[in-house]
Amino acid sequence: MSWKPQPAAVSEPPSKDAVRIRTRAGITAVLFLPVLFAAKILVLSTDKGGRCFVNDIGCAPFPATAFGALLVAVVLALVAAMAAPVRVARGALRAQLLLEVAGVLVVLAYP
Repeated sequence: MSWKPQPAAVSEPPSKDAVRIRTRAGITAVLFLPVLFAAKILVLSTDKGGRCFVNDIGCAPFPATAFGALLVAVVLALVAAMAAPVRVARGALRAQLLLEVAGVLVVLAYP
C-alpha cells in the first residue's frame, strides 16, 4: 500500500446571488451610520429636539441598552449575510435591513 496524494479541491466561484447579497449587505452597513447621523440632526432640528438639547427639560431618556442590543443584532445579521450560504444570507440581509430601519426609528423617536 502506498499513499497517493489527492488532487486539490477547486472551489467554485460564488454565484451571482451570493455576490449581490454580499454587496447589498455591505452597502447598507456602510450607509447605516450616516443615516443615523442624519436622523439625529433631523430630530434635533425640531422644536422639541432643540429644547431638549439646550434645556434638557421634559426629555425622555434614550434607551441606550436597547439601542446597543439592536446594533449588536445588526452586526450579527451583517456577518451572517456575508458568510452564510445563499439561502440563509437572504434572510440575514432582510433581518439586517429591518434592524437598521428599527435603529433609525429609535433615533427618530428620542430627541
